[in-house]
Amino acid sequence: MILSHIIAALSAVVRSIQFERDLGISSRDRLRYIKKSLRLGLCYAGFAVPWNPTEAWKAGEAAFLSCAYDVVTDWHGFDEKGRSVFESILIHLSEPQLQELALTLYDKDSQKQLCENGLERGAIALRFILKTMGCEEQRESTWGDLTELGELLQIVDDVFDLEDDAAAGEQNCLITANREMYLLRLIDHLNHQKCQRLFGRAPSVLIIAIQHARKKAQKLISGAR
Repeated sequence: MILSHIIAALSAVVRSIQFERDLGISSRDRLRYIKKSLRLGLCYAGFAVPWNPTEAWKAGEAAFLSCAYDVVTDWHGFDEKGRSVFESILIHLSEPQLQELALTLYDKDSQKQLCENGLERGAIALRFILKTMGCEEQRESTWGDLTELGELLQIVDDVFDLEDDAAAGEQNCLITANREMYLLRLIDHLNHQKCQRLFGRAPSVLIIAIQHARKKAQKLISGAR
């Protein structure tokens, strides 16, 4: 897994540097931007088969595109220029089917039409990542329901972003009446054994991140009772 992590991280950083001017990244935000893309690259490496450099490199590209999506949505607030820039980057790096998937997510997100208190974002994002890596069908045959898994991974993201999203008034499934249900869903369905079955026994940043999210979820439940 070490090789996959290195390749994915390198790919994410290379693409981030390549397109930082297009995205209007200021000198003040440059380190934050690079670090975000790097962290996502390290996490997405966990979706790749070990010793498959092609999948790892594409995982890094998917990480950069996820970072670019956050820049034009969360950082720039869904402005029209940001959407146009994001679309041009997609055209440069991805196929028409992927472009359509990402822009559909953008439009639903901007209009606050995502289902399941925003968890649909994770389901679409996971398919986008795996399609970018060229392994969607293979993973679906071994992992099972990608929609369910994508929603679980979005809960992981929402756990980490809870405080920031609450302060900014952003959508987060944990800022709803179903908060405890979502936390229990994460704890029950992404335990250590399930993660190893899905993502392999080799240690990865992805599995470590999920386990940290589960621990925080347990603390949030305990603190609410």
